[in-house]
Amino acid sequence: MTIVEFFDKTPLENIAGAMLLKPRKVIYVGDKRKRIEKGIRAYKRVMAQRGIDVIMTYSIASRNSIDDIVDTLEHIVASNPDAVFDLTGGEDLYLAAVGIMMERHKGEIQCHRFNLKNSVLIDCDADGNVYEVESFDISAEENIILHGAEIVRESEESDFGTYDWDFNDEFCLDIEKMWTICRNDSRLWNAHVGTLRTVNELYSFQDSMTVAFNKTEAQEEVRRRGIKYVFITGIMKALEENGLISKLIIGDDISFTYKNSQIKRALTLAGQILELFVAKRIIHVEDDGIPLYHDTRVGLIVNWDAAEDEERVKTVNEIDVLTMKDSIPVFISCKNGMFDVDELYKLETVGNHFGAEYAKKVLVTGDLNRMGPRAEHIRRRAADMNIRLIENVDEITDEDFDRILRSLWLN
Repeated sequence: MTIVEFFDKTPLENIAGAMLLKPRKVIYVGDKRKRIEKGIRAYKRVMAQRGIDVIMTYSIASRNSIDDIVDTLEHIVASNPDAVFDLTGGEDLYLAAVGIMMERHKGEIQCHRFNLKNSVLIDCDADGNVYEVESFDISAEENIILHGAEIVRESEESDFGTYDWDFNDEFCLDIEKMWTICRNDSRLWNAHVGTLRTVNELYSFQDSMTVAFNKTEAQEEVRRRGIKYVFITGIMKALEENGLISKLIIGDDISFTYKNSQIKRALTLAGQILELFVAKRIIHVEDDGIPLYHDTRVGLIVNWDAAEDEERVKTVNEIDVLTMKDSIPVFISCKNGMFDVDELYKLETVGNHFGAEYAKKVLVTGDLNRMGPRAEHIRRRAADMNIRLIENVDEITDEDFDRILRSLWLN
């Protein structure tokens, strides 16, 4: 089978036919040569990773000349008798040209359209011949690659990049414990965690699970950096009671040991626990005993331009949580403290770039009601930008939160 795709700005629509039908060849038709070539490089990479051997090529046809488009399609059909037109993406004039082809070649032109949101293949040539397909999964990383970008990972040379969290059963229980402590007062938690991070940097404890410092000395050093020193005994004791730290000593000298490296990360970055809690709940949401979302990632550092030049980082963004439902990406921004409307614009930009019309954008927050008049402005802007707000997350029961998460991909 040869699939003819009309090149679209949305990669998901360009790759759906190849993913679903695994054809011998895909021919893209469009008018922007460089954009098509860049897209094909990304699509081939994903297909190769899946072990799918497919030829991908293209033909250029002016978007403003239906005669040129029809001539191009005639040449493709003549050279590829097994051609099937996929109408999932593409601009109107290209799709109109298929109508002309169908009129010229009555009963000979096969075409279909895939509804990605409902996982349905729709017959468009009225002959009743529809290929049987199932919905296909796109991983979070594949979604990033398809859009010509790369995930930046931590390395031995640099700790700048994405950390691969291990959501094992024990760590998931520990996330619940940390969130229970945090939700009592998220602002105080953030300030406390910020102090732990600064102390970690001041005394170069990056490679050690054990922390030991003099309280007075640390207070002076932290304040010298322009940061408020906040060290809450109650939080530390709660962490120890829950087995998240051990060997706690609080006096003129303070010392303790983190349970493991993942706990240390969670306790030295303000806002991290909310991201982990959201991801943990998403991972465990099920539909008839099967996980509803098949791939969930936390703290993705994404280089938008790496596919063009691997040695140069141009535009970098962090995605708090990205989860996938089949081929639908859900981008979640987690704000466990004060924030402004700029966070909505960041979320919109990332979601539109890496998901276009299929992206679902969500902002989870626990502090919105405490932000006064600014809160209502954020609510209005979120509604205008089609961003779903989940407010007061620290007050929502786990059952209600799971119910909300179950519907994220639908809205």
